[in-house]
Amino acid sequence: MSLLRNRQRPNLQTGIAYSWAAMPRPVRRHILTLAGFSADRWECPIHSFTEAERLAMRHAVLRAITTYERALNAV
Repeated sequence: MSLLRNRQRPNLQTGIAYSWAAMPRPVRRHILTLAGFSADRWECPIHSFTEAERLAMRHAVLRAITTYERALNAV
């Protein structure tokens, strides 16, 4: 168990930054709008957002996914 605690986690920052940057502009703007932020921040790198802002964006995306899954299951 101590081996698991002492294990270093991989640094995923580059992958996260690339994923955000590779997303189309409308998708980034939509995520920001769903989270209650200004859509004009779509050009900002993901690491310019605070942890609280990123958490709000993550929750907004999860809510949207749930909504689209319900719609998909309904048709």
